[in-house]
Amino acid sequence: MKLIPADKLTQEWLLRVALVVALAASCFYLLAPFVGALTWGVIIAVSLWPLFRRMTERLGGRKRLTSVILGAAMLVLVGLPLTMLGVAVTNGVQWVLALDLDFKHLKLPPPPEWVANLPIVGSYILEMWQRGASQLTDLARQAFPFAKDSLVWLLKKGGVAGVAALELIVAVVVASVLLAYHYRSADFAVRFATRLTGSDGRKLLDLAARTIRGVSLGVIGTALAQTVLTVLGFLVAGVPAVMPLGMLTFMVATVQLPTLFVWGPAALWLYFDGHTGWAIALGLWGLLVVNTIDNVLKPYLISQGARLPVLLIMLGVIGGIIAWGVVGLFIGPVLLAVAYTMLNEWLYHDTLPADPQA
Repeated sequence: MKLIPADKLTQEWLLRVALVVALAASCFYLLAPFVGALTWGVIIAVSLWPLFRRMTERLGGRKRLTSVILGAAMLVLVGLPLTMLGVAVTNGVQWVLALDLDFKHLKLPPPPEWVANLPIVGSYILEMWQRGASQLTDLARQAFPFAKDSLVWLLKKGGVAGVAALELIVAVVVASVLLAYHYRSADFAVRFATRLTGSDGRKLLDLAARTIRGVSLGVIGTALAQTVLTVLGFLVAGVPAVMPLGMLTFMVATVQLPTLFVWGPAALWLYFDGHTGWAIALGLWGLLVVNTIDNVLKPYLISQGARLPVLLIMLGVIGGIIAWGVVGLFIGPVLLAVAYTMLNEWLYHDTLPADPQA
């Protein structure tokens, strides 16, 4: 048997590694424009898997028909609200840019009588109100041009929002294909994860899927809760067009924008309409209740779906959004969940408890 020299084996091994790296880099370069859409497609498919399975059973096992129905429904539910939101934002920005306000006669009305009678904070609010009234004109004169410049920048970014909407439409198509051929895609994912991590591949994939569904539940559930609270505030304060504003609140909260964009203008409308007390009450309701529940309810719902510590999920959500934007809302918790599970496996081996929270 003829032996191959060690240096020749090393050269062949290095050549193979170089070819694999070059192939992987070329594939990534080709798919780079579609990475966002593919990522969102996987997230949508994993989130909708329980619903897809139930619908498939109801439709007699016709997987492709179910994926087409779900895809069409998602395009309507996602594309139509995004279009309406884009048109509303554009019209609102143009309306503000067309304003020509006279700040000479701008003044803050006197506070309601009940403000002075508030315990502990009444005198402080009254003092701040009087101080703000004396400085309102100068502040508004300085802030309004800056606000206009900011809105012009926002309007110029409309093209980016259009690209994001197109990417989301592509993601819906990708999700429909993945669901229609779920046996092949699931088998590929399991084999790939097993090759990378060994026997724990299937378990880590299941953990990632549960985390993604938990994030989806957290996002939708929190948006729904914020919508209900905002609509309740509108009804009590007497804001008109409650139902359209409620739909707008749900869309804004779902895409991870501040609900301030909805209840803030409503509070301003109440103020300029002469309902100063209700404007203040609605502003406090939105700031202290509607906004605060997002920071509490979302991590809790996500942690329930993923069965992981709330602090870990909160760090994953916040860090993911900072690092990767909206898609990081899903990527961050998944990465921390997988890392946390692998760390526990390495530390405790067979003594790892069934529930990581135990």
